[in-house]
Amino acid sequence: MFLWRGRMNFTVTKNPRMIKISAVIITYNEEKSISRCIDSAREVADEVVVLDCYSEDATKEICLSKGVRFYENEFLGFAKQKNEVINFASYDYILSLDADEYLSEELIKSILEIKESWTNEAYRMNRLSLYGSRWIRHGNWYPDRKVRLWDRRMGLWGGENPHEKVILKKGVKIHQLKGDILHRAYLNSADTLSKIQNYSEIFARENVNRRSSSVPKIIFRATFSFFKSYVLKRGFLDGFEGLMVAMGVSNHVFYKYAKLYEVNRQSAIGKRLVISRTDNLGDVILSLPLLGFLKSIIPDIEIYFIGKKYTQPIISQCVFVDQFLDREDILKDPDLLARLNPDTIIFIYPDLPLAKIARKLKIRNRVATAHRWYNWLYCNRLVDFSRFHSNLHESQLNFKLLKPFKLNGDIDKNELIPFYGIQPSKKDYSSLISKERFNLIIHPKSKGSAREWSLDSYLKLVNLLPADSFKIFVTGVKEEGEAIRREKPELLDNDNVTDLTGKFNLEELTSFISQVDGLLACSTGVLHLASALGIYALGLYAPMKPIHPGRWMPIGSKAGFLALKKECNDCKLTKDCACIKAITAEEVKKTIDLFSKEKLVSL
Repeated sequence: MFLWRGRMNFTVTKNPRMIKISAVIITYNEEKSISRCIDSAREVADEVVVLDCYSEDATKEICLSKGVRFYENEFLGFAKQKNEVINFASYDYILSLDADEYLSEELIKSILEIKESWTNEAYRMNRLSLYGSRWIRHGNWYPDRKVRLWDRRMGLWGGENPHEKVILKKGVKIHQLKGDILHRAYLNSADTLSKIQNYSEIFARENVNRRSSSVPKIIFRATFSFFKSYVLKRGFLDGFEGLMVAMGVSNHVFYKYAKLYEVNRQSAIGKRLVISRTDNLGDVILSLPLLGFLKSIIPDIEIYFIGKKYTQPIISQCVFVDQFLDREDILKDPDLLARLNPDTIIFIYPDLPLAKIARKLKIRNRVATAHRWYNWLYCNRLVDFSRFHSNLHESQLNFKLLKPFKLNGDIDKNELIPFYGIQPSKKDYSSLISKERFNLIIHPKSKGSAREWSLDSYLKLVNLLPADSFKIFVTGVKEEGEAIRREKPELLDNDNVTDLTGKFNLEELTSFISQVDGLLACSTGVLHLASALGIYALGLYAPMKPIHPGRWMPIGSKAGFLALKKECNDCKLTKDCACIKAITAEEVKKTIDLFSKEKLVSL
């Protein structure tokens, strides 16, 4: 807080019994109007106090040149800011003006008269507003009576932002003064619309979950406000400007209740959210951008993630997850979920046992797809969409489940990239990783979750990649390594291949992937992990719904895929896929060479 004192140059009171008035004003970038406001207040006040919010124009310099008592602080909200400036006043009798207001000659005369004989605790006056070049004397804008002169011991500012008012103690008498506060309200339609958006935004923010709104209420209030201002209060007598004022009033009412409706729906998700995704690793990773998005728009939301135990290392390394919950633990002890007192649970993956528990615990919002019969029994926020028939990516489809809260359900794949939030643990693998070569992980197996490129193709690729440019690692769980050794031992015995199958747990694998340059795999969780970690990730896909790349491609800043440009369902009932076999080792090498060159350029 800073105090500035300029020269004091106020009118001297001759009557020793006359009360003394402090004129108080709050400002922010008011260089166009503050001078007239101060000069006007000086006609009746014994001091002028200005509280500024660090204006970026000449407001401060003008105020200091006028000799006011000048203070600065951060904006606290309209009512709080106006009460704050009153705290700096020397006298109990307060005249409060906005920076774009000044006193009419008649009002100045009225205030000077009551200074001689103060008989009431508060005084009210009309406010006459200017639209463009016309003073508006009809409609909702006039007489617009305001209490602006009062004994601060009898009341302070209150009400709701941005339409604050002086709240007086019970029984305080209010006297009406002659004359007007002159208010330069709006310059033109552009100024009107700008202020409407600002004030309606404040109204919605201040009243979220405190006041209700609905579509009928929005329509009725907006329509009636126009009728009231333009017809009942004879706004039409003010010509074109009267029409603009009536439309402005109607628009303001429309937007403040429309925005309130939106934020009320959005806030219905609550502050404690449970995400349930109890299937596999890749599915879990592609769910994480939903969490990051929610944290970006509701920073104080707490997110709990229910998953399989084996996915915990990934979920726990996501900065957007506040706590991991093991599905099996909850099935054994539902109180683990009850103690969190969640507002909402979203079933990204349908789960009948957990849905039963959620209903029994009376979780307020239980969100799920409408395409499972049991969700109609146990969930109360059903969303009608099909994953199987959709052309959207799996990660984009997750956003459909935000529809009950009017949150963004249409998000581009590229917008998802910053929202993974995986921060791997730091482990030292410098003894394995080459500084001179491109470090490439090959992850051949998928536990049967995808159409797999043949081990013969992987071996051919390894032989095509020059050892002086590439260092190759093969990863997978122990069982996958054993299968590779049975089916194609030459792949693991290659001089340029380091066999890491069965060597890492999931946390260690995540750390290792984050330190290499690239990864090659079919559509599997490790591929999505690599793309989420921001390394080069190349996926090999079959062009068959629902496992096609449009649904399951890796999403990342350095991610890509290879697939035949066709639609095919020939191998729907078999794992022997002609389309993925048709991807040649030479094509894959060509793409990986591009990755390697990009790395060299970046170095």
